[in-house]
Amino acid sequence: PGLAASTIVTTLAAAAATAVFTGAVHLWPASSKVSLSAETDPMRLDAEGDLIQLVPAARFDGTEPREGCAGFWNWARARDGVDEGRTTMQLTVTNSGSNTVLITGIRAEVVSRRPVSHVVVTECTLQGEAKVHAVNIDLDKPQPYGLYDKAGKSVPPDFTVPAGDLETFLVRARITHGAAQWKLAVDLVEDGQKRTVVLQDDQKPFTTMTRPTDAPVWELNPHSGSWFRLPGSGAATGQPSGTS
Repeated sequence: PGLAASTIVTTLAAAAATAVFTGAVHLWPASSKVSLSAETDPMRLDAEGDLIQLVPAARFDGTEPREGCAGFWNWARARDGVDEGRTTMQLTVTNSGSNTVLITGIRAEVVSRRPVSHVVVTECTLQGEAKVHAVNIDLDKPQPYGLYDKAGKSVPPDFTVPAGDLETFLVRARITHGAAQWKLAVDLVEDGQKRTVVLQDDQKPFTTMTRPTDAPVWELNPHSGSWFRLPGSGAATGQPSGTS
């Protein structure tokens, strides 16, 4: 599949670009030919499943996203929406150099943890087909390292990106307790040198939160673009004015 426009881009070929490696800040050499990009808008991913965002109850006003489900992501993020249960992104590593690049790790660096807050669950149904390598991260672990399925076993990444080629991964970071803010760290070996590149969500950490059991659930009708509340979900305080 073609590459979508990236919402988060770290270009390593830029002079004096910064990377984080073994706890210290290093300058990425201007000679580097490796670039990374991560797409987080589910409508642009090679993935499947429902679009779900946890929106602070005070910010859910019942307004409808422009373009229905196509505008759902931007609508939710404009109201401080966060990912429910898991964060999914499409990570692309491009090697424009003459030597093979080795990817030795994809992991989450947790910045903070906190209890879940008072939110409204907003949903819109999405269907698609996963066509890329899937890397799974368990945010409940103290050190959340990414694993992928290889011959029926979950193993750390050991991918190579040939010279002049690119590799794409579907990264899924899941959580089952509370909420976590985190950054995505990608460990690379380029020209024999170990380096780590850290990606964030538009210059701030990613946030992944467990769905509260008492949260009201509002679903966006993909045909009419209107909200309707799922029967029996949440408390009455989750209903905004102007909706039924």
